[in-house]
Amino acid sequence: MTDNKDRITLFPGMAGVTRDMIDRLKNEGVELFSVDIMVTQRCNFKCIYCYADGAPEKTNQLSMAEAKKVVDECLELGVRVVNIQGGEPLYWHPGDWTGARGEAFFHLLEYIRGLFTAKGAPLNLLSFTDVAMMTKEKAERLRKLEVSLCCKMDTLNEETQDRLLGVPGGAKSIKRGFQYLLDAGYGKPDAPPLSTNTVVTVLNYEDIPELFRWSRSHGFKPFVIPVHVHGRAKNYSSHMLSGKGGGSTLNSDSIRKLFERLAEIDGKEFNIHWKAESPWVENKACSRHLGGIHVRADGVVVPCSEAPDEWALGHIRKNSLKEIVFSDKVKKFRTIYSQLHDSQCSPSRCSLAAQEKCYGCRTRAYDDSAFDKDGGYDPARLNPDAFFSGDPACWRGR
Repeated sequence: MTDNKDRITLFPGMAGVTRDMIDRLKNEGVELFSVDIMVTQRCNFKCIYCYADGAPEKTNQLSMAEAKKVVDECLELGVRVVNIQGGEPLYWHPGDWTGARGEAFFHLLEYIRGLFTAKGAPLNLLSFTDVAMMTKEKAERLRKLEVSLCCKMDTLNEETQDRLLGVPGGAKSIKRGFQYLLDAGYGKPDAPPLSTNTVVTVLNYEDIPELFRWSRSHGFKPFVIPVHVHGRAKNYSSHMLSGKGGGSTLNSDSIRKLFERLAEIDGKEFNIHWKAESPWVENKACSRHLGGIHVRADGVVVPCSEAPDEWALGHIRKNSLKEIVFSDKVKKFRTIYSQLHDSQCSPSRCSLAAQEKCYGCRTRAYDDSAFDKDGGYDPARLNPDAFFSGDPACWRGR
Protein backbone atom coordinates (compact mmCIF):
# COMPACT_ATOMS: atom_id res chain seq x y z
CA MET A 1 0.00 0.00 0.00
CA THR A 2 1.27 3.50 -0.77
CA ASP A 3 2.64 5.44 2.22
CA ASN A 4 -0.26 7.86 2.51
CA LYS A 5 0.73 9.01 6.00
CA ASP A 6 -1.14 12.30 5.66
CA ARG A 7 -4.45 10.59 4.84
CA ILE A 8 -4.68 12.45 1.55
CA THR A 9 -7.72 11.45 -0.48
CA LEU A 10 -5.79 12.14 -3.67
CA PHE A 11 -8.71 13.53 -5.55
CA PRO A 12 -7.39 15.91 -8.21
CA GLY A 13 -6.72 19.52 -7.26
CA MET A 14 -5.74 18.61 -3.68
CA ALA A 15 -9.46 18.23 -3.07
CA GLY A 16 -10.01 16.96 0.43
CA VAL A 17 -6.74 18.36 1.75
CA THR A 18 -8.10 20.53 4.53
CA ARG A 19 -6.84 23.86 5.82
CA ASP A 20 -5.79 22.34 9.15
CA MET A 21 -3.74 19.71 7.32
CA ILE A 22 -1.97 22.39 5.29
CA ASP A 23 -1.30 24.45 8.43
CA ARG A 24 0.09 21.42 10.25
CA LEU A 25 2.42 20.55 7.41
CA LYS A 26 3.61 24.14 7.10
CA ASN A 27 4.44 24.07 10.81
CA GLU A 28 6.56 21.01 10.00
CA GLY A 29 8.45 23.02 7.40
CA VAL A 30 6.54 21.93 4.30
CA GLU A 31 6.24 25.13 2.30
CA LEU A 32 5.15 23.42 -0.92
CA PHE A 33 2.71 20.54 -0.51
CA SER A 34 1.84 19.41 -4.05
CA VAL A 35 3.42 19.85 -7.49
CA ASP A 36 1.93 19.02 -10.89
CA ILE A 37 4.53 18.43 -13.59
CA MET A 38 2.95 18.68 -17.04
CA VAL A 39 5.68 16.89 -18.99
CA THR A 40 4.02 17.31 -22.38
CA GLN A 41 1.14 19.10 -24.08
CA ARG A 42 0.98 16.36 -26.68
CA CYS A 43 -2.02 14.04 -26.39
CA ASN A 44 -3.66 11.23 -28.31
CA PHE A 45 -7.05 12.98 -27.99
CA LYS A 46 -8.49 16.43 -28.74
CA CYS A 47 -11.06 16.70 -25.95
CA ILE A 48 -13.48 19.55 -26.51
CA TYR A 49 -13.09 20.65 -22.88
CA CYS A 50 -9.28 20.33 -22.62
CA TYR A 51 -7.82 23.09 -20.42
CA ALA A 52 -4.37 22.48 -21.94
CA ASP A 53 -5.58 22.39 -25.54
CA GLY A 54 -3.71 19.09 -25.85
CA ALA A 55 -3.51 17.31 -29.20
CA PRO A 56 -1.19 14.97 -31.16
CA GLU A 57 0.40 17.88 -33.02
CA LYS A 58 1.37 19.90 -29.92
CA THR A 59 5.12 20.27 -29.30
CA ASN A 60 5.46 21.93 -25.87
CA GLN A 61 7.26 19.59 -23.48
CA LEU A 62 9.81 19.52 -20.69
CA SER A 63 13.15 17.85 -21.21
CA MET A 64 14.03 14.90 -18.97
CA ALA A 65 16.69 17.06 -17.30
CA GLU A 66 14.13 19.80 -16.56
CA ALA A 67 11.62 17.34 -15.13
CA LYS A 68 14.26 15.73 -12.90
CA LYS A 69 15.45 19.11 -11.66
CA VAL A 70 11.91 19.99 -10.61
CA VAL A 71 11.66 16.65 -8.80
CA ASP A 72 14.98 17.24 -7.02
CA GLU A 73 13.69 20.58 -5.78
CA CYS A 74 10.39 19.00 -4.74
CA LEU A 75 12.29 16.72 -2.37
CA GLU A 76 14.24 19.68 -0.96
CA LEU A 77 11.03 21.66 -0.36
CA GLY A 78 9.26 18.80 1.43
CA VAL A 79 6.65 18.17 -1.26
CA ARG A 80 4.25 15.35 -0.37
CA VAL A 81 2.39 14.88 -3.67
CA VAL A 82 4.11 14.74 -7.08
CA ASN A 83 1.69 14.52 -9.99
CA ILE A 84 2.93 13.68 -13.50
CA GLN A 85 0.50 14.70 -16.23
CA GLY A 86 0.05 16.05 -19.75
CA GLY A 87 -1.34 16.06 -22.41
CA GLU A 88 -0.92 12.34 -22.10
CA PRO A 89 2.27 11.49 -20.15
CA LEU A 90 2.63 8.16 -21.96
CA TYR A 91 3.09 10.23 -25.14
CA TRP A 92 6.09 12.09 -23.68
CA HIS A 93 9.35 11.63 -25.61
CA PRO A 94 11.74 14.49 -24.76
CA GLY A 95 14.68 15.33 -26.99
CA ASP A 96 17.26 14.38 -24.36
CA TRP A 97 15.73 10.93 -23.81
CA THR A 98 17.56 8.16 -25.70
CA GLY A 99 15.42 5.27 -24.55
CA ALA A 100 12.45 3.66 -26.26
CA ARG A 101 9.36 5.69 -27.06
CA GLY A 102 6.89 5.51 -24.18
CA GLU A 103 9.59 4.73 -21.62
CA ALA A 104 10.43 8.31 -20.57
CA PHE A 105 7.31 8.44 -18.39
CA PHE A 106 8.23 5.27 -16.51
CA HIS A 107 11.86 6.33 -16.18
CA LEU A 108 10.73 9.56 -14.48
CA LEU A 109 8.33 7.70 -12.17
CA GLU A 110 11.11 5.31 -11.16
CA TYR A 111 13.46 8.25 -10.60
CA ILE A 112 10.93 9.97 -8.33
CA ARG A 113 10.13 6.85 -6.33
CA GLY A 114 13.81 5.96 -5.94
CA LEU A 115 14.86 9.48 -4.93
CA PHE A 116 12.24 9.89 -2.20
CA THR A 117 12.73 6.33 -0.93
CA ALA A 118 16.50 6.80 -0.63
CA LYS A 119 15.93 9.89 1.52
CA GLY A 120 13.17 8.26 3.57
CA ALA A 121 10.82 11.06 2.54
CA PRO A 122 7.02 10.55 2.45
CA LEU A 123 5.62 10.59 -1.07
CA ASN A 124 2.29 10.23 -2.79
CA LEU A 125 3.09 9.61 -6.44
CA LEU A 126 0.21 10.44 -8.76
CA SER A 127 -0.41 10.58 -12.50
CA PHE A 128 -3.22 11.73 -14.77
CA THR A 129 -3.85 9.54 -17.81
CA ASP A 130 -6.59 9.11 -20.38
CA VAL A 131 -6.10 5.32 -20.07
CA ALA A 132 -6.40 4.73 -23.82
CA MET A 133 -2.67 4.00 -24.24
CA MET A 134 -2.68 1.56 -21.31
CA THR A 135 -1.47 -2.03 -21.79
CA LYS A 136 -1.34 -4.99 -19.46
CA GLU A 137 2.38 -4.45 -18.90
CA LYS A 138 2.02 -0.71 -18.26
CA ALA A 139 -0.80 -1.25 -15.77
CA GLU A 140 1.26 -3.78 -13.86
CA ARG A 141 4.28 -1.47 -13.78
CA LEU A 142 2.19 1.42 -12.44
CA ARG A 143 0.76 -0.83 -9.72
CA LYS A 144 4.25 -2.04 -8.77
CA LEU A 145 5.48 1.55 -8.50
CA GLU A 146 2.49 2.36 -6.24
CA VAL A 147 1.31 5.14 -8.55
CA SER A 148 -2.09 6.62 -7.71
CA LEU A 149 -4.06 7.44 -10.85
CA CYS A 150 -6.61 9.95 -12.05
CA CYS A 151 -8.19 8.49 -15.18
CA LYS A 152 -10.45 10.01 -17.81
CA MET A 153 -14.01 8.73 -18.05
CA ASP A 154 -16.89 11.06 -18.87
CA THR A 155 -19.66 8.65 -19.83
CA LEU A 156 -20.27 4.96 -20.47
CA ASN A 157 -21.94 5.91 -23.75
CA GLU A 158 -19.22 5.31 -26.35
CA GLU A 159 -20.72 7.61 -28.97
CA THR A 160 -20.89 10.53 -26.55
CA GLN A 161 -17.46 9.79 -25.13
CA ASP A 162 -15.92 9.80 -28.62
CA ARG A 163 -17.61 13.11 -29.35
CA LEU A 164 -16.08 14.58 -26.19
CA LEU A 165 -12.67 13.10 -27.03
CA GLY A 166 -12.71 14.41 -30.58
CA VAL A 167 -11.35 11.04 -31.79
CA PRO A 168 -13.44 8.10 -33.10
CA GLY A 169 -12.91 4.81 -31.27
CA GLY A 170 -11.34 6.44 -28.22
CA ALA A 171 -14.02 5.21 -25.84
CA LYS A 172 -13.30 1.55 -26.64
CA SER A 173 -9.60 2.14 -25.95
CA ILE A 174 -10.41 3.78 -22.63
CA LYS A 175 -12.62 0.89 -21.53
CA ARG A 176 -9.92 -1.60 -22.50
CA GLY A 177 -7.37 0.42 -20.51
CA PHE A 178 -9.56 0.36 -17.43
CA GLN A 179 -9.82 -3.41 -17.66
CA TYR A 180 -6.02 -3.66 -17.67
CA LEU A 181 -5.91 -1.52 -14.54
CA LEU A 182 -8.55 -3.66 -12.84
CA ASP A 183 -6.60 -6.80 -13.75
CA ALA A 184 -3.49 -5.22 -12.21
CA GLY A 185 -5.34 -4.76 -8.92
CA TYR A 186 -6.49 -1.14 -9.05
CA GLY A 187 -9.78 -0.66 -7.22
CA LYS A 188 -8.90 -3.16 -4.49
CA PRO A 189 -8.51 -1.98 -0.87
CA ASP A 190 -4.74 -2.53 -0.81
CA ALA A 191 -4.10 -0.70 -4.10
CA PRO A 192 -3.17 2.97 -4.55
CA PRO A 193 -6.25 5.20 -5.04
CA LEU A 194 -7.69 5.53 -8.52
CA SER A 195 -9.99 8.45 -9.31
CA THR A 196 -12.22 8.62 -12.34
CA ASN A 197 -12.16 12.18 -13.66
CA THR A 198 -15.51 13.19 -15.14
CA VAL A 199 -15.95 16.59 -16.75
CA VAL A 200 -19.55 17.83 -16.73
CA THR A 201 -20.83 19.16 -20.05
CA VAL A 202 -24.23 19.44 -21.68
CA LEU A 203 -23.42 16.34 -23.74
CA ASN A 204 -22.82 13.91 -20.86
CA TYR A 205 -24.85 15.55 -18.07
CA GLU A 206 -27.59 12.89 -18.03
CA ASP A 207 -25.06 10.02 -18.15
CA ILE A 208 -23.05 10.99 -15.07
CA PRO A 209 -25.11 9.22 -12.35
CA GLU A 210 -24.69 5.88 -14.15
CA LEU A 211 -20.94 6.46 -14.52
CA PHE A 212 -20.68 7.53 -10.88
CA ARG A 213 -22.31 4.27 -9.83
CA TRP A 214 -19.93 2.31 -12.11
CA SER A 215 -16.92 4.03 -10.57
CA ARG A 216 -17.95 3.33 -6.99
CA SER A 217 -18.79 -0.31 -7.79
CA HIS A 218 -15.23 -0.86 -9.02
CA GLY A 219 -13.62 0.65 -5.93
CA PHE A 220 -12.65 3.89 -7.65
CA LYS A 221 -13.03 7.44 -6.31
CA PRO A 222 -15.36 9.36 -8.64
CA PHE A 223 -14.32 12.96 -9.17
CA VAL A 224 -16.93 15.05 -11.00
CA ILE A 225 -15.87 18.52 -12.10
CA PRO A 226 -18.08 21.20 -13.66
CA VAL A 227 -15.90 22.21 -16.59
CA HIS A 228 -13.78 25.35 -16.77
CA VAL A 229 -14.37 27.28 -20.00
CA HIS A 230 -10.66 27.28 -20.61
CA GLY A 231 -8.32 26.13 -23.39
CA ARG A 232 -10.21 24.31 -26.15
CA ALA A 233 -13.48 24.60 -24.18
CA LYS A 234 -13.65 28.24 -25.32
CA ASN A 235 -14.52 26.93 -28.78
CA TYR A 236 -17.39 24.85 -27.37
CA SER A 237 -18.73 27.29 -24.77
CA SER A 238 -22.38 26.45 -25.50
CA HIS A 239 -21.75 22.92 -24.15
CA MET A 240 -20.13 24.10 -20.95
CA LEU A 241 -20.91 26.02 -17.74
CA SER A 242 -22.12 29.59 -17.36
CA GLY A 243 -23.20 31.22 -14.15
CA LYS A 244 -25.07 33.84 -16.17
CA GLY A 245 -27.72 31.44 -17.49
CA GLY A 246 -29.21 31.56 -20.95
CA GLY A 247 -28.18 29.74 -24.09
CA SER A 248 -27.73 25.98 -23.87
CA THR A 249 -25.07 26.10 -21.15
CA LEU A 250 -25.20 24.43 -17.75
CA ASN A 251 -25.88 26.66 -14.76
CA SER A 252 -25.54 26.36 -10.99
CA ASP A 253 -29.05 24.94 -10.58
CA SER A 254 -28.34 22.08 -12.98
CA ILE A 255 -25.07 21.42 -11.10
CA ARG A 256 -26.95 21.40 -7.77
CA LYS A 257 -29.45 18.83 -9.05
CA LEU A 258 -26.62 16.63 -10.32
CA PHE A 259 -24.66 16.65 -7.06
CA GLU A 260 -27.80 16.02 -5.00
CA ARG A 261 -28.40 12.95 -7.16
CA LEU A 262 -24.81 11.76 -6.67
CA ALA A 263 -25.09 12.19 -2.90
CA GLU A 264 -28.33 10.19 -2.99
CA ILE A 265 -26.65 7.34 -4.92
CA ASP A 266 -23.77 7.27 -2.45
CA GLY A 267 -26.03 7.18 0.60
CA LYS A 268 -28.55 4.61 -0.65
CA GLU A 269 -26.24 2.28 -2.58
CA PHE A 270 -22.75 2.61 -1.09
CA ASN A 271 -23.33 3.73 2.53
CA ILE A 272 -21.27 6.85 1.88
CA HIS A 273 -23.19 9.73 3.42
CA TRP A 274 -22.78 13.38 2.54
CA LYS A 275 -25.05 16.31 1.81
CA ALA A 276 -24.49 18.16 -1.46
CA GLU A 277 -23.41 21.55 -0.13
CA SER A 278 -21.00 22.54 -2.91
CA PRO A 279 -20.00 21.38 -6.43
CA TRP A 280 -17.44 18.86 -5.15
CA VAL A 281 -17.99 15.14 -4.54
CA GLU A 282 -18.26 14.61 -0.77
CA ASN A 283 -17.75 18.40 -0.52
CA LYS A 284 -14.01 17.90 -0.87
CA ALA A 285 -13.14 21.33 -2.18
CA CYS A 286 -9.92 22.29 -3.95
CA SER A 287 -7.14 23.66 -1.74
CA ARG A 288 -4.35 23.94 -4.29
CA HIS A 289 -3.99 27.67 -3.71
CA LEU A 290 -2.79 27.02 -0.16
CA GLY A 291 0.26 24.97 -1.05
CA GLY A 292 0.34 23.62 -4.61
CA ILE A 293 1.65 24.70 -8.00
CA HIS A 294 1.41 23.50 -11.60
CA VAL A 295 4.47 23.44 -13.90
CA ARG A 296 3.28 23.70 -17.50
CA ALA A 297 4.97 21.98 -20.43
CA ASP A 298 6.34 25.35 -21.58
CA GLY A 299 8.04 25.88 -18.20
CA VAL A 300 5.59 28.47 -16.88
CA VAL A 301 4.56 27.96 -13.24
CA VAL A 302 0.93 28.73 -12.35
CA PRO A 303 -1.18 28.16 -9.21
CA CYS A 304 -3.27 25.43 -10.86
CA SER A 305 -3.62 23.70 -14.22
CA GLU A 306 -6.42 25.96 -15.46
CA ALA A 307 -4.96 29.26 -14.25
CA PRO A 308 -4.58 31.94 -16.95
CA ASP A 309 -1.28 33.52 -17.95
CA GLU A 310 -2.14 36.59 -15.85
CA TRP A 311 -1.58 34.46 -12.74
CA ALA A 312 1.83 33.11 -13.77
CA LEU A 313 4.14 32.78 -10.74
CA GLY A 314 7.42 32.24 -12.55
CA HIS A 315 9.31 30.15 -15.10
CA ILE A 316 11.50 27.12 -14.36
CA ARG A 317 13.80 28.01 -17.29
CA LYS A 318 14.56 31.34 -15.61
CA ASN A 319 14.37 30.62 -11.89
CA SER A 320 14.68 27.67 -9.54
CA LEU A 321 11.50 26.23 -8.07
CA LYS A 322 12.66 27.36 -4.64
CA GLU A 323 13.08 30.95 -5.82
CA ILE A 324 9.58 30.89 -7.30
CA VAL A 325 7.90 29.32 -4.26
CA PHE A 326 9.46 31.81 -1.82
CA SER A 327 8.89 34.82 -4.08
CA ASP A 328 6.77 37.80 -3.06
CA LYS A 329 4.42 37.01 -5.94
CA VAL A 330 3.54 33.59 -4.50
CA LYS A 331 3.18 34.99 -0.97
CA LYS A 332 0.83 37.67 -2.28
CA PHE A 333 -1.21 35.14 -4.24
CA ARG A 334 -1.65 32.84 -1.24
CA THR A 335 -2.60 35.81 0.96
CA ILE A 336 -5.23 37.32 -1.30
CA TYR A 337 -6.82 34.06 -2.40
CA SER A 338 -9.36 33.92 0.41
CA GLN A 339 -10.10 37.65 0.30
CA LEU A 340 -13.28 37.20 -1.70
CA HIS A 341 -14.84 40.56 -0.89
CA ASP A 342 -18.63 40.47 -1.28
CA SER A 343 -19.08 37.67 -3.80
CA GLN A 344 -21.20 34.60 -3.08
CA CYS A 345 -17.97 32.89 -1.95
CA SER A 346 -17.28 35.53 0.71
CA PRO A 347 -17.13 34.21 4.30
CA SER A 348 -19.87 36.72 5.09
CA ARG A 349 -22.22 34.97 2.66
CA CYS A 350 -21.12 31.33 2.75
CA SER A 351 -20.73 29.23 5.89
CA LEU A 352 -18.32 26.85 4.12
CA ALA A 353 -16.02 29.77 3.33
CA ALA A 354 -16.38 31.07 6.89
CA GLN A 355 -15.22 27.66 8.16
CA GLU A 356 -12.31 27.69 5.65
CA LYS A 357 -13.69 24.54 4.03
CA CYS A 358 -14.23 26.00 0.56
CA TYR A 359 -13.19 29.04 -1.44
CA GLY A 360 -15.06 28.13 -4.60
CA CYS A 361 -13.02 27.84 -7.78
CA ARG A 362 -11.21 31.04 -8.69
CA THR A 363 -10.43 29.89 -12.22
CA ARG A 364 -14.08 29.10 -12.93
CA ALA A 365 -14.96 32.57 -11.63
CA TYR A 366 -12.42 34.13 -14.02
CA ASP A 367 -13.60 32.04 -16.97
CA ASP A 368 -17.22 32.99 -16.30
CA SER A 369 -16.48 36.68 -16.79
CA ALA A 370 -16.44 36.09 -20.56
CA PHE A 371 -20.16 35.26 -20.60
CA ASP A 372 -22.81 37.95 -20.93
CA LYS A 373 -26.19 37.91 -19.17
CA ASP A 374 -27.71 35.86 -22.00
CA GLY A 375 -25.04 33.15 -21.88
CA GLY A 376 -23.12 34.41 -24.92
CA TYR A 377 -19.36 33.87 -24.70
CA ASP A 378 -16.61 36.26 -25.84
CA PRO A 379 -12.96 35.77 -24.66
CA ALA A 380 -12.42 39.52 -25.03
CA ARG A 381 -14.59 39.99 -21.93
CA LEU A 382 -12.30 37.92 -19.68
CA ASN A 383 -11.52 40.00 -16.62
CA PRO A 384 -8.65 39.12 -14.21
CA ASP A 385 -10.53 40.95 -11.42
CA ALA A 386 -13.22 38.27 -11.65
CA PHE A 387 -10.79 36.23 -9.56
CA PHE A 388 -12.78 37.53 -6.57
CA SER A 389 -16.18 36.62 -7.99
CA GLY A 390 -18.43 33.74 -7.01
CA ASP A 391 -17.94 30.23 -8.35
CA PRO A 392 -20.45 29.88 -11.24
CA ALA A 393 -20.88 26.16 -10.52
CA CYS A 394 -22.05 26.77 -6.98
CA TRP A 395 -25.65 27.40 -6.00
CA ARG A 396 -24.90 28.71 -2.50
CA GLY A 397 -25.57 32.40 -1.91
CA ARG A 398 -27.46 32.83 -5.17
